[in-house]
Amino acid sequence: MTRSVAHLGSFRSFTSGLLVFVAFSLGASNAAHANPIYSAPTPPVQLPPPPPSPFETGMRGFGTGLVAGLAGGYLFAREDGFHARDWRPLVAGAAVGALCGGVLGFTLGMVDNNAPVPGRGFLVMRGMAYGGTFGMVTGGIIGGLAALSTDKPEHILFGAAIGTLSGTVLGLVLGSVEKNPWAGG
Repeated sequence: MTRSVAHLGSFRSFTSGLLVFVAFSLGASNAAHANPIYSAPTPPVQLPPPPPSPFETGMRGFGTGLVAGLAGGYLFAREDGFHARDWRPLVAGAAVGALCGGVLGFTLGMVDNNAPVPGRGFLVMRGMAYGGTFGMVTGGIIGGLAALSTDKPEHILFGAAIGTLSGTVLGLVLGSVEKNPWAGG
């Protein structure tokens, strides 16, 4: 019987100690929050992500140049009507456009890496890509509406090609003057 009483006594002291510890912990944390001297650490300032590498900007340039070159090749090939044998100007336009866009993107990325405020090249290439896509969709829609009234479905491609080139140039201009998020303030 003494063993069970001793065991019960140690259990009571353990639970009493646990209750005192929990009460003290809760009281201490409440007191810490109520104390005006205590101040929580300030959260760190969120900085924008680092600017992309020159290769990322160059890859964006490849895609943008490919689409713009394809549009230019199509406009060149359709002078006397678009025929099945007119694939060469399309391929040449796409290849030259992709190479020029890749070189432009890589060059802007290299300039960005050495600039005191990086990011401008990325903004220019992003503006060109989005502008070209927006122009292609808008020109395709307008060309589709023209094709409905003239029964010439080639107007869809013509409108998309004109829109792609116009949007790419407009994106170049807007990307050049866009607010740079990497430039503080």
